[in-house]
Amino acid sequence: MATDWLLVHPPLLGPAILGPLAEELSRRGATVHVPDLRAAVAEADGWPERWVRLAAAAGPADAVLGFSGAGVTLPAVAAEVGARQVVWVDALIPAPSGATEADDDIRARVAGLVRNGRIADWTTWWGPDALVELVPDAGVRAAIEADGHELPGDFYDVAVPVPGTWPEDGARYLQLSPAYDDAAVEARRRGWPVHGGLAGAHLDIANHPVLIADLLG
Repeated sequence: MATDWLLVHPPLLGPAILGPLAEELSRRGATVHVPDLRAAVAEADGWPERWVRLAAAAGPADAVLGFSGAGVTLPAVAAEVGARQVVWVDALIPAPSGATEADDDIRARVAGLVRNGRIADWTTWWGPDALVELVPDAGVRAAIEADGHELPGDFYDVAVPVPGTWPEDGARYLQLSPAYDDAAVEARRRGWPVHGGLAGAHLDIANHPVLIADLLG
């Protein structure tokens, strides 16, 4: 296992979603950085470049790990920090080259969630009690909810550039839930090692950090 990790939260959530995993990796002797990147997405225009700069401010890292929507930013982040390993955890796969554009599914999902030019906080999308089931631990759940924030309504109109060179030979995919079957298939198609694939849940990254750390090892 790498000894110096940079963990990248998705734009829709804050760093608390990765807190339990960071604690477990630290317990195993790794140095772990979990930067708060929410300021980078306060406005849509230019957010990918701000995101990479803010992530890289945490310093060099041997390995970069991204969860969920962070996946499209990982090539640029990894290239910027000089990582040798890049790990997608139940995360979106970026375009092979050029830039990654948001698909129709996410555009359709957020279309009805825009109020006053902002996309509703993700932690409110599923109803008032949904997170109790999704994240049973009250302390972890409270931290995730406290990180809640609203993205700009035009956020998904901005394509995310893929750098010409990044450490793809160190790429691997960790699937947690069936919702990311297609992404896992694409990772295999690109020749990346794929682990997991169990009938778990997307937020198991916060619920089962020991299992995730074991799979990373």
